[in-house]
Amino acid sequence: MQLQRNKNINRKAFTLLEGILALALFASAAFVISQVCYNCIYSLDIADKSAMDDAIKDQFVSAILTVSDYDSLDDGVEIEALDGETYTVYGEAEPTQILNLFKLTVSARKGMGEIKTTLFVVRPNSWYEQPNERSDLLEDRTDFLEDKRREWEAENR
Repeated sequence: MQLQRNKNINRKAFTLLEGILALALFASAAFVISQVCYNCIYSLDIADKSAMDDAIKDQFVSAILTVSDYDSLDDGVEIEALDGETYTVYGEAEPTQILNLFKLTVSARKGMGEIKTTLFVVRPNSWYEQPNERSDLLEDRTDFLEDKRREWEAENR
């Protein structure tokens, strides 16, 4: 009697193979949809860009990287760009927590228009606003690493 009752029970669950197959189909469909969306957005973005604009921005960055000290970044550099226009290029450098790495914001002005781009550059210590700023940063990083070393030694004893 007990054996007959178990045979009549309807099973309403997925098998492991069906679950894996469903997951694989879902992942494939999600990948295809994401690629279609990416290609649509990328094509809209690339339509707004031109090779000339990129070349001019590179020219602005090159011009501001020739500046050797921090104070001269605010003064700006006048350049004649590839499009024949004259721009005044300014830079704003912010030191990061990494020694000699700066977040550089380059802006170029022509009349009422402005072009901006931001990048990270490694520069010598002449870009620090205060003369002792580099040594303070170096001391802070050294202290931080020394504290981490002591913590590590304490954990491994």
